[in-house]
Amino acid sequence: MIDEHEWRSILQVAKDGTFSAAAKHLYISQPSLSQCIKKVETELGVRLFDRSQTPLTLTPAGKIYVRQAKEIFRIQKSLVQEVADLSELRTGSLTIGSSRTRSACFLLKPLVAFHQRYPGIQLSVREAPVRTLEEYAASGDVDFALLYGTSGRRDLVSIPLCREHILLAVPKSHPLASRKSENPSALPRVSFAEMSDEPFIKLQPFRQMSDAFDKLCARTGAEPHVIFEANSIIEAAELCAAGMGATLVTDMIMRSWRWREEAAFLELEEKIDERELLAVYSKRRRLSLAAQKFVDFLRAE
Repeated sequence: MIDEHEWRSILQVAKDGTFSAAAKHLYISQPSLSQCIKKVETELGVRLFDRSQTPLTLTPAGKIYVRQAKEIFRIQKSLVQEVADLSELRTGSLTIGSSRTRSACFLLKPLVAFHQRYPGIQLSVREAPVRTLEEYAASGDVDFALLYGTSGRRDLVSIPLCREHILLAVPKSHPLASRKSENPSALPRVSFAEMSDEPFIKLQPFRQMSDAFDKLCARTGAEPHVIFEANSIIEAAELCAAGMGATLVTDMIMRSWRWREEAAFLELEEKIDERELLAVYSKRRRLSLAAQKFVDFLRAE
């Protein structure tokens, strides 16, 4: 019989690469952890870890053990989830993977509303970069992750939530901030070409909004004066509102972010692809009832 304490310990060592780091995460002493691993290895008659290097690496037998232990973990989680579904959401848990921007702008209201409706469900949010969120979703570490598309992975399933429209934001002191629209209910329009030589805050490379910036520059011939590369849209938006320069944001940011200072927003005349926000989860797992209900809350936003 495989002991849960044992396989969880081995998974943690495989993840952390050292006994000391794994012991801290498991809240046990290093000697106790070493003894636990040694016991399993003795019972199996093989070594699971190559201790000749740091970080520790898995032996061929160790790789088999970890693969099967992950499957046990998946089955256990599925069992708990399905039993929790029988309680009609009176008990259970829900873990969502998200970025800082999506947590701040898209999750706050649904989290509060869901808790008020289903107070017995324990909610948690794990924030991480996009690639890590994909791994969380694929492995079942989160029930689902909020992502703008996936990298074409076949082990993931996605549910469309909403589309985000890209806008130009400028400081209130910028001349474009006073531009008016002929339609009082619409934002004023501007060509990105007018950003040539203007102070601009772009997102760091390999982010979708950075790609949008590059495409707009190529399409219009604009050459903004990039004065800062931000790590997130929120960071870029706050710096813009504080007067540092123009930037690209989305209509979700415009509507939902709690601005310390307000920026001015304009529609771009150039056609640019909208960003589709998805709820992404593992194809190997059934989406729990709690997750299904929370997705309904998100789609109602």
